[in-house]
Amino acid sequence: MVQHQFAAAPTGRFRITSFISALALAACSHQSDVSPAAPQAPGSAAPPANVIVEPPPAQAPQAAATPEAAPAPKMEPPVVVKDGLMAPESALYDAEQDAYLVSNVNGKPVDADGNGFISKVGTDGKLVELKWIDGTKKDSTLNAPKGLGISGNLLYVADLTFVRLFDRKTGAPKGKLAVPGSTFLNDVAVASDGTIYVSDSGIKLGKDGFEPTGTDAVWEIKSGKVKKIFTDKEATHPNGLLADDAGGVWVVTFGSGELYHVTKDGKKEQAQKLPSGALDGIVRLSDGTLLISSWGASAVFRGAPGGTFEPIIPDVKSPADIGYDTKRDVVLIPQMQADALVLQKLPGGPPAPAAKDAPPAPVAPPTAAPAPAPAASSKPAPSPRPAAPGTMSASVATSKPTPSQTPVPAAAPAAAAVAPAAKPAAMATKAEAPTPTAAVKK
Repeated sequence: MVQHQFAAAPTGRFRITSFISALALAACSHQSDVSPAAPQAPGSAAPPANVIVEPPPAQAPQAAATPEAAPAPKMEPPVVVKDGLMAPESALYDAEQDAYLVSNVNGKPVDADGNGFISKVGTDGKLVELKWIDGTKKDSTLNAPKGLGISGNLLYVADLTFVRLFDRKTGAPKGKLAVPGSTFLNDVAVASDGTIYVSDSGIKLGKDGFEPTGTDAVWEIKSGKVKKIFTDKEATHPNGLLADDAGGVWVVTFGSGELYHVTKDGKKEQAQKLPSGALDGIVRLSDGTLLISSWGASAVFRGAPGGTFEPIIPDVKSPADIGYDTKRDVVLIPQMQADALVLQKLPGGPPAPAAKDAPPAPVAPPTAAPAPAPAASSKPAPSPRPAAPGTMSASVATSKPTPSQTPVPAAAPAAAAVAPAAKPAAMATKAEAPTPTAAVKK
């Protein structure tokens, strides 16, 4: 406070100086009654006697800066395949053939018109064969082919009220399976044990558009036998299927916009609504998350059952039954109303495997115990040559003493070397396959 008053009255500097001098003389006349002052540090000025100097106000600690969220990785431009596709409904990656198979309705999705076909597309987005399986040819009937699945050497195709079988390598017809009472077979999923699942969306085309038929169900095919395992009494119009290893199947619905699980004994569980409806295809990524296509959102959602689903691939109209290239981390999106197939690489490379599937981190080998010191020799041991910088001494590495030399034990290091930590398995890098270049195939 006094310092502030001094600064505010520069014209009274002489009076203030005289006042301070008087206080100093008074202090000298009473030295016998006052304890000696503590010595001052050299170069520092002592504060005036009887003057209270207030310390500067304490500064409030600054809040730690909030780290900025890392920007979301950018999506690469997609490859768009045209090349004569006609209402493509389902896309499937055949890992053995390293190619994409695409079903083409080629007309109305309920018409038994015999002109559907299956296309084969290369992983670079180039058409291999437009009508690899031609529904107009004898014994290769395809009316309005939709969902595709592979089990063993057979390709299974959902086609209205039949599941048709073809050789997965040649496309040759291998028969058909009737699904009694069905009206709109839609998707096909294959479990790890070879079990086939087929959905019936239970719809037909009426005067004012699609109408329910009440046949909504999930069917199972084992050893050539067809069996209904779930009847959807709520008529949600089950569409996309994803088999699991527990003997059940995940279902997404076109009518109610739900994701739910059907157990092996036919019970519905874990139902949840997605942000938008008219759900079609469903695939699983290697980290366990799901991709689900939505006509309502014109997008592909990503999330986990019971969690939040967010759009990861936006602005794709009429996304039908999606597929997934596990080798290149590419999503196959048939755009049914655009007569196109979109090949969209996901950002950031293939997702890491789930924790339970991650290989254990390598364990560093144990350090060998030092060899015991040899018996003292009567002859002095020659001094070892100094090792080159950054290398081990010859006596510590691999050289062996000659008969005329007595080995000298290595001196203990000043500090133990710290072995580098093993690299976590989740951070191990993999060689990435070439990614498709943005292009439109016509």
